[in-house]
Parts: sequence; structure tokens; C-alpha cells
Amino acid sequence: MTHTDSVQWRLAVDKQDIAYLVSIFEAYEHFAVVRTIDQSQGLVELMISPDFLNDTRQLLDSLSKEIPLRVV
Repeated sequence: MTHTDSVQWRLAVDKQDIAYLVSIFEAYEHFAVVRTIDQSQGLVELMISPDFLNDTRQLLDSLSKEIPLRVV
């Protein structure tokens, strides 16, 4: 499914870090919504507001120093 009002990025994270990632993005509520695609594989999707694309990128850069994550 493609959304024209958001940008989707899929991330791979350690499955034990999914809840942490969700809580961070809930705190920055306008950046993106996190949706778990496959919990056992640590696969999540970010639905990012286009206005916050650069901010989300910066947040992910900072988070990548705390938890292993990669865009897939």
C-alpha cells in the first residue's frame, strides 16, 4: 500500500528494541508512526510525515548510536 501523505521506511532492529523505538517515536508524535511488520524478525515500518523527514533521519542517526538499526 502506498500513502501519498507519508513516506514509508522499513527498518530492521533487534526485536527487544521495538518497544523502545515505538516509545521514542510516540514522544516525537508528529515525526512518524511506527508499525510492526514482523516482531520475530524485528522488522518495523515508519510512516513519516514529509514535513519531518529530515528530523526523522536525524533522530534515527542518533538512535543508531544506542541500538542497532538499519533501513531495509
